Amino acid sequence: MRNRIILGSLAALGLAGPALAQGGFSYNFVELGYVNTEIDNPDIDGDGFGLRGSLAVSKNFHVFTEYADQDFDGNVDGKTFELGGGLNWALSPNLDLIATISYVRSEVDTPLGDFDDDGYGLGLGLRGRATDQLELTGGIRYVDLDDSGDNTSLRVGGRYFFTPQFAVGLDLDYDDDATSWVLGARYTFR
Repeated sequence: MRNRIILGSLAALGLAGPALAQGGFSYNFVELGYVNTEIDNPDIDGDGFGLRGSLAVSKNFHVFTEYADQDFDGNVDGKTFELGGGLNWALSPNLDLIATISYVRSEVDTPLGDFDDDGYGLGLGLRGRATDQLELTGGIRYVDLDDSGDNTSLRVGGRYFFTPQFAVGLDLDYDDDATSWVLGARYTFR
């Protein structure tokens, strides 16, 4: 059960899919969102909030951080923190290939005790512009925690930009054991 809760918390981070700005993709943003995770076996649900941020260091490199805090059934709390870097390559003016590597830390508090674990994450995905206001993301993510093992998940997302700076988005993360989604509001800056 502990592994599934940790993996569910990790899955809740979702594929951030950095924000779109007029004239190209921007890898500078902050986002606050509602996080929901459903673990299949045993049947455990959780929700809470998530905070994400990204900063472009150069044209093809950005750093990012993510934090999620969720309350699960059975008086279980899960927190996940991630810090990493990503390379982004323009395949066309409307499509980027993104590869990420990160440090991941997970904390689970249960009535039976507290569990902490850390490890690394690897991601590979695409980020594309369907229209001037609609951005779509998709990819695969691998996370390996020292004590809890590894997990691979598929991720998809979409973001609608009301202005070049403000957007709302929905990200979905799916694996064999859990489904998570994040509904977020994002502010993009240059």
